[in-house]
Amino acid sequence: MAEGEVRLDERDPVAPMVVGGASDPNITTLLGAFRRAGAAVQPVLIGAEVPALAWEPGAGRLVLDGTPRTPRAMFLRHDVFGPLREPNPQLATNAMAWTAALVGWLLASPAVRTPNRGMWSQVNSKPAALVLASQVGLRLPATLVTNDRAAAEAFLGERDKIAKPVAGGDLARPLGEAMAMATRRTGPFDAPAIIQERLAPPEVRVYVVGDEAFAFEVKSRHLDYRAANDAEVIALAAVPDGIAVPLLRLAHAMELDFCAADFKTAPDGSLRFLEVNTSPMFSRFDQASDGRLCAALVAWLRA
Repeated sequence: MAEGEVRLDERDPVAPMVVGGASDPNITTLLGAFRRAGAAVQPVLIGAEVPALAWEPGAGRLVLDGTPRTPRAMFLRHDVFGPLREPNPQLATNAMAWTAALVGWLLASPAVRTPNRGMWSQVNSKPAALVLASQVGLRLPATLVTNDRAAAEAFLGERDKIAKPVAGGDLARPLGEAMAMATRRTGPFDAPAIIQERLAPPEVRVYVVGDEAFAFEVKSRHLDYRAANDAEVIALAAVPDGIAVPLLRLAHAMELDFCAADFKTAPDGSLRFLEVNTSPMFSRFDQASDGRLCAALVAWLRA
């Protein structure tokens, strides 16, 4: 394999995988060491060209360039060299998305050997949180993490879908709108995103403070209520059925004493878990609860 070439060896899908920037000399050096050792390796290099990635949180299977991959080990290095070489803020955003997508897969794949796994476990990975939420009993919308244009379009057939950043930092958008905003017109997108079935109101946000949970309904005319400052927030008398116990399990598993989880409604009327926010905004929600939310947080801090 030529130096820096983006190619996956299909003969050994369980070989260690090396993921990083195509212009990162450290990644180049490590791949050279694999060659000198005569050892199989699966390079995943992010640069001017990118591979097509797809995986469904909970399913476990990682697909790259259309081929299922089951690496027994992964070396993952966040790409800092690509953004440094070209002063384009989008490159840094793309690098964050690639890291978030692969960290999510690693955290959902505990048998895969990787250096500093404890460090990655401290990252608030949205895909990994989805997997953990499912494990503790919360229901999820159908979800695909991908930058594969064809996979995104084929996912769920003709059902309405949304796209949102795998590393956060932007709004959820209808899939068609998100695709129209992409810089690449053909082939894989620059970075992975979370693709999900489009859910409907009511939208519910549940705050966890220690062992307490506070629920709110959020009414908005927008797909993502953060798009405008006109959402109505209503405190609910109780957390909806089937949510409080598994959500507290999730918070405890993630070692979160204060967080907020968002839910929307599936066609069957059930609430589906979207994500957990580890540093959520809370001022408007405290107002809607007549101060009960912050009172609970003050009590926890003084305990």
